Amino acid sequence: MRHKKILIVLGAGLFILSAAAGHYLPGFLHEYRVQKMKESFIPPAVPALILKDFSTQFNSVMAATEPHEFPKGAFIDMKGKTVRIGDFSGRPTLVNFWATWCGPCVVELPSLDKLKKRYDGKLNVIGISIDNGMDPSGISDFLEKQRVGDFAGFLDNNGEIAPKLSMRGIPTSFLIGRDGQILYRFEGDADWAAESAREFFDVFLLQNR
Repeated sequence: MRHKKILIVLGAGLFILSAAAGHYLPGFLHEYRVQKMKESFIPPAVPALILKDFSTQFNSVMAATEPHEFPKGAFIDMKGKTVRIGDFSGRPTLVNFWATWCGPCVVELPSLDKLKKRYDGKLNVIGISIDNGMDPSGISDFLEKQRVGDFAGFLDNNGEIAPKLSMRGIPTSFLIGRDGQILYRFEGDADWAAESAREFFDVFLLQNR
């Protein structure tokens, strides 16, 4: 009888420990991961004068001072295939949010296309449309009429990305490091093929090879 009571007590204790681990362990692991991200995070370091010159084109430019991951939600390409930002890992990525009804967005698309071609193999450039009710074929037709490459043919069809970024308007672009951390946030349209853009990305890519 005594052994039976001991087993019951041990069983109850293990149950409580297991429940506690299930409750606290996920939070602990999350905090541990966040702490490791903070320790390994290297803030962007493009020289102030170069960044300032490039920044004059935008409404606002923010450089990250602490780690913040780009959302890992799914979006789709022009073929309807599911894509995630992790599919572009391995090199820095510029993500531009736009819409067919946004005039400034459409105006800057050709210069983004030029930026993509200039740094092909060194920098990913993708455009994600936030058009509601638009399907991939509609985006494809629109880009063809604008004579813009398919780099902008991605669609946040389920709203898994844009709402998590607290954007104040579009176009808004995010420059992401190879590890998926947001390094710069650019609000407003720009000429991405301008000399100031070339100077900025030349330095940025040297620092993030």
